[in-house]
Amino acid sequence: MPIEENFPIEKQEAKEYQPIPENVYQVELLDINLTEKPKYNQPDVLEKILEFQFVILAGKDKDGNDLRGRSIWRNFVPTYLYVGKNGKNLLYQIIEAFIGREMTQEEEAKLDVKWLNRLITKQVRVGIKNKKKDDKVYNNIADFYAAESQLEALTDQEREEARVKKDEQENKNNTQEYDTEINPEDLPF
Repeated sequence: MPIEENFPIEKQEAKEYQPIPENVYQVELLDINLTEKPKYNQPDVLEKILEFQFVILAGKDKDGNDLRGRSIWRNFVPTYLYVGKNGKNLLYQIIEAFIGREMTQEEEAKLDVKWLNRLITKQVRVGIKNKKKDDKVYNNIADFYAAESQLEALTDQEREEARVKKDEQENKNNTQEYDTEINPEDLPF
């Protein structure tokens, strides 16, 4: 059946961004999503992943352009707390950076999705390291630090502009549709 409604089809060029220079940046946690993606080296097995989207509050790139509003993500598997031979896992590191100290046993026992969601809009500092692969540079969050002071929070408009729209997310990941909220039943704590 042909399209009956007359609407313009816009052409958009891909946006290109300079890599974020390696440094420590204060960021605001914009969103946490629980997604399922194929497991590394086992494409038929899906695993749950926590995706943390952070937005930079201050900084400049190598050309002097403002980095405020640029997003950077950190994904985390598995979705539970543990301490191993290499120290605390990423979930511990993220939470402890937000609270500015080590978690108590009581806090660990009470940790749930509502508690994690309360971190959204809070500020923390992240150390960014860049990894070059072929001709591309990938920005990676390597470290988490407590915020020493509070910077000007994102405005509602800045949050909306930084939020990944559903169709952009699907194009970015080129995989299945993702949940937009964390389901408490999917987390083991």
